[in-house]
Amino acid sequence: MSVITIKKIESENELKFCADILVDAYNGEPWNDEWTRDKALEKLVCFFHSPKFHGWMAFENNKLSGCCVGNIEPYFSGDYFYLKEMFVLTKFQKKGIGKAMMSALREFLSEINIDTIILFTAKDFFPFDFYLKTGFSEMEGMRMMSLSKDNQA
Repeated sequence: MSVITIKKIESENELKFCADILVDAYNGEPWNDEWTRDKALEKLVCFFHSPKFHGWMAFENNKLSGCCVGNIEPYFSGDYFYLKEMFVLTKFQKKGIGKAMMSALREFLSEINIDTIILFTAKDFFPFDFYLKTGFSEMEGMRMMSLSKDNQA
């Protein structure tokens, strides 16, 4: 039987293991990105050094299989948790690991009286359905936008 455990990320050193998971998860379907371990680690270290960072690692039978990271941000109506990334090794996806990380995150936030989580995800890929199933809803009137040299007027 599979045993899933969740551990809080306590040090920057732990992120090197999470970077390997990020590369596996995002370089596979459906994203097919081209992450390198160095760039993934750089991204995670950047998050780690943001104010009020919190992160978790998920283990299935003592094997690191997923991570989630984000930070608490202030807002006029109350602070919220901004979930920056959540990823699971491709061979461990759809086995309850994401659900376990989300449960640990919600429990932690409940203990510190934060009741809102926000995140961005692609609507046409499976994580969108996962987030709907775990209680998220789309924010009416909000759209993610970008500006780059390729799309400037």
